[in-house]
Amino acid sequence: MRTVRRVLIATFAVLGVVSGVAVSAAAAADVVPFTVSLPSVTGPIPSTATNFPYIADGFGPQPPVPKGYVENEYFVSGTGSIYEYTPTGIQVVSPCPASTGNATCTGIPYTTRMLVKMPSNPRKFSGNVIIEPLNPSGGFDIAAVWDRSWQYFVRRGDIFVGWTSRAVAMNALKTFNASRYASLTFGNNTAATDGITFDVAAQIGALFKSGFPFTSNAPVKGHGPKGHDQSKSHDQGKGHGPKGHDARFRRHGHRDLRHGVRVKHVFEAGFSQDGGFTFTQADVFNALERMPGGGPIYDGYVPGGTTGPSNINFGLTPAGALPAPDPRRKMQPRDVPVIQINTETEEALGALSPTGLLYRRPDSDAAGDRYRLWEVPGASHVSNDFGMGTITLQLNLAELQKIPPAQLQPVGCAHQQFIPGPSTGIPGVIDPNDYPFKNVANAAFADLLKWVDRGVPPPQANTITVAGNTISRDAFGNALGGVRTPFVDVPITTYSPVDTVAHTTAFSGFCILYGFNTPFSHATLATLYRNHGQYVSKVARESMQLVHEGFWLRPDAIEAIQRAVHADVP
Repeated sequence: MRTVRRVLIATFAVLGVVSGVAVSAAAAADVVPFTVSLPSVTGPIPSTATNFPYIADGFGPQPPVPKGYVENEYFVSGTGSIYEYTPTGIQVVSPCPASTGNATCTGIPYTTRMLVKMPSNPRKFSGNVIIEPLNPSGGFDIAAVWDRSWQYFVRRGDIFVGWTSRAVAMNALKTFNASRYASLTFGNNTAATDGITFDVAAQIGALFKSGFPFTSNAPVKGHGPKGHDQSKSHDQGKGHGPKGHDARFRRHGHRDLRHGVRVKHVFEAGFSQDGGFTFTQADVFNALERMPGGGPIYDGYVPGGTTGPSNINFGLTPAGALPAPDPRRKMQPRDVPVIQINTETEEALGALSPTGLLYRRPDSDAAGDRYRLWEVPGASHVSNDFGMGTITLQLNLAELQKIPPAQLQPVGCAHQQFIPGPSTGIPGVIDPNDYPFKNVANAAFADLLKWVDRGVPPPQANTITVAGNTISRDAFGNALGGVRTPFVDVPITTYSPVDTVAHTTAFSGFCILYGFNTPFSHATLATLYRNHGQYVSKVARESMQLVHEGFWLRPDAIEAIQRAVHADVP
């Protein structure tokens, strides 16, 4: 039982769930709204076949850069503060613990990196920038938002920015390429200074809100017409998928995109641990860290895979996390909209904790409190939305270890074969879960934009049904409630949102986040559908209804229908 409790505590930390610890007494030093300073920028950082950014598309085992896009790495420098909760707000930690290596918990220097993916033709830029604090839960950078929704961003022509948000991931960068990343620092590069991440997020958002890299007054070093050899794009092949893993690339002349291109909106999105950071940015820091003139830095937020706000000082002081009754465990009113999207895993684990579902609150269309919560039955925290031979999470690990994906050590989950290489389900089981959570995630970004631009509110959905500390399920074992889709309403498989550990390994603690699915037998399918055509017809009908409602986008609905056409349904 103690082992299970330890696993759950570690898992809740990854998801952004926090336990109730008494906060410090109210203080007159509570932070009041302030204008964020812009950081300085160096780059693009030159890349070659042997010296390239970690998890950059087209290098190592990573898929190629999507057609029509380029990707560059920049270094961003500034200073940040470490905060803690008070009963009435937040305050700068004081006195500053010696473990931070600073006399005060303000002015802590950082230099982090960001990967910027953008249309190679600036005329195709949508005007929208999506910024993701890269997920550090594996001890290295994971672009969980991009990995699921890149097709949507590329279709629109959005700019996507991923930046390294924790010391553990920055230290992994230094392990990957010590010389390239020698100048990077996140405070003193220990967890003690990780609390500056919220200031860094605000400063990077303000940087793009101010126009970088498109305005001539952006504080950029080495980013101009003479830097034409510093940008890169890669051989596209026929798309962005497993066939592009040969890492062929070609360098293109760097384009000076600082003139004639306008940033309209900047959004923040994060998933899992960084979903908790994004939740906290919207819940707490959005009201405090502002643009000149007092406007918001981010025009909206998409926190995903999280059940509440983060501990903002990461255990540095006894102030700790928010206690259970604190209203900030739920998304507080703010002047920009939030669409929170969760998989079934978060609800399954949250139901086991007395505080795990306290983030739930009613949806709202009020001008100062626009909020939606979408919980998606069938979806799991770690999944294989694209049906790839190797999920991106494992590609990232292989790249860090500088080995082919086939040499990866097994994770050790009960519904995976315990063999080297990418995770593979045992006979009769698909693992990782192949429910396409991306379909709902893509719609969330599209609906958020309509909410901001045109005032069109997104659809509302029930939460996943929970009875006691377990999720209620139908006769086939699939969850009830939530955002209904044909994958659970016209079922051909049972979706399980968590797995258990069969073999203890370095990464087996993540098994509780892996989902798997068990396809129905032909005999069961024969009792549900008269023939294959009837099954496809039912999937198509509900898919297009989801498009009409706003929970899916048409390209994803078409993909789901094609998946039904090729499904093993007699």
